[in-house]
Amino acid sequence: MPIKPFCALALVLAATAFAPLAHAQSCEGGGYMNPQLFRGDAATSNAIAEQEMLNFAARAGLPSGPLYPVKRVDDITANGRAPHCWNYVNLVTGLLSGNRLVVVNKEPVHPAVLAITQVVPGLPVDSKAVPLASLSAAEQKAVLDQLSRSKCFGTTAGVEAAVVKAEGLCGQVEDVAPQLAVGQQGLIAKAAFAWEEQAWAGITTRESAALNTTMKGLAGRFEKVHNARLVVVPTKATAVGFGLFVHPSVPDAVVKKAATAFQGLTSPSRSLAVALDLGPQFAFVAPSADELGRMRAAIGMPK
Repeated sequence: MPIKPFCALALVLAATAFAPLAHAQSCEGGGYMNPQLFRGDAATSNAIAEQEMLNFAARAGLPSGPLYPVKRVDDITANGRAPHCWNYVNLVTGLLSGNRLVVVNKEPVHPAVLAITQVVPGLPVDSKAVPLASLSAAEQKAVLDQLSRSKCFGTTAGVEAAVVKAEGLCGQVEDVAPQLAVGQQGLIAKAAFAWEEQAWAGITTRESAALNTTMKGLAGRFEKVHNARLVVVPTKATAVGFGLFVHPSVPDAVVKKAATAFQGLTSPSRSLAVALDLGPQFAFVAPSADELGRMRAAIGMPK
């Protein structure tokens, strides 16, 4: 049946009215996984880091607001709102989001399990952790065997937890959501409370942090936890630092400018280095397919 003139006009007007929506930006602002949250820094430190991230994003040509907090991949992929144009997050969260990896800090991250092991007679109370390699071969085997049947605690969406899971060092890794002003201390507190002489416990963390840990000031169900030997069990694989991931709707010119800004960063201020979780050997790179495959394998994702 032919369309009447007034109906045709109505269709034209409707198409005209909705035409701008077809070209509207399909993303907004950015997402930020604040590394200070994982370390348990104070709220003021977190706020400074967020402002540094916003300032750098603006200089890099990225949409600088609003800035959304990211603690897990659901914060990026949740429906019901416009997706983030970009996310500065760790590799686990970024890859699970399905967004495009532009650059990543290739600085090695060395994960480890801090294992609360057996009570050792004569060991001073709250002794510092020792590396696995410092034990005899028989002791190393005993620690690894028992750890493979023990519960560990790891930060939700944490790279260290992902590598430990991929290598099967612990019998189970329970995810713990990061909390402001708690961070790694929350993991250690949970492990201390879960520990028993016949049921060890541990946490997933960075090797450098684990080697400087004691049980001092922590409460457990058993006072003997303060006489237990802490052993640092490193993973075989290393991981990498945080990266920039962008939404498919972000124009190539914007992506290129942002990549240039990150790769050109050589002498960041201390506050910016903290905000981006940069160590002394940081380097932002656009990983090749082979490099990305190795990164994915380290955190237990298919290549």
